[in-house]
Amino acid sequence: MTQNPYQPPSAGVSDPQLDAGGDGGFLGAPRKREAGAGINWISDAWKLFTANPGMWIVFLILLFGISLVVQFIPLIGGLAQGLLMPILVGGIMMGCDSLRRGGSLEFDHLFAAFKTHAGPLLVVGAIYVVASVVIMIIALAPFLGMVGLSIMTGGGAEQIDPAQLGGFFIGFLIAMLLLVPVMAAYWFAVPLVALNNVPPLEAMKLSFFGCLKNWLAFLIYGLVAMVIAFAASLPLMLGWLVAGPLFMATIYTGYRDIYYEA
Repeated sequence: MTQNPYQPPSAGVSDPQLDAGGDGGFLGAPRKREAGAGINWISDAWKLFTANPGMWIVFLILLFGISLVVQFIPLIGGLAQGLLMPILVGGIMMGCDSLRRGGSLEFDHLFAAFKTHAGPLLVVGAIYVVASVVIMIIALAPFLGMVGLSIMTGGGAEQIDPAQLGGFFIGFLIAMLLLVPVMAAYWFAVPLVALNNVPPLEAMKLSFFGCLKNWLAFLIYGLVAMVIAFAASLPLMLGWLVAGPLFMATIYTGYRDIYYEA
């Protein structure tokens, strides 16, 4: 059988953003879910956890250990942690996708994103860290300036006026409020990059609007998560061996619910 040498290749090349996980259905934009969706994210995450609880607990212990070690790096410990965590979580998101498709959760998943999406996930982490630091500096600068002036004039830190201390708490609350949109932009950015090859800035924009569009579902999710966190903290914090992996898995289940067809 002869073939036209000038004919374009007939092999299909799918858009990676539309064929994540090999099953299609990626919407490319967030959709609004019902208020009770937050509870579904937790119940679906529980199914992912119980599929291989031992490996989930290993992941949690390793993440905690890596984070602890990195924090001891002089000067750049916090920065290094902020850059490293998105890559590790990206690998866990790959593991979640494997479980959903009937596969297994393997140890190699924890480091899988280093091979595939390290650069883009580093960008996501850098944007999150820089934005968080800038917000904290802006919100707390007036109080820190007053403290510094008091110390330089010989008053000492113990001479800080109670009103100044109140200013610190107000600044801290303002910083927390300003950090909410930053956290919203970060929440789903990691799976969008790691599983859909979405560019970092676009992923953070999609994440922000996904959280904004589903604020009520996140409110319900947050309330239930607070109850779980309280219960996990009672038996000598041992419950976090389950709660920690569960909360990580909800990032994936929420992402699937918001950015994929039903």
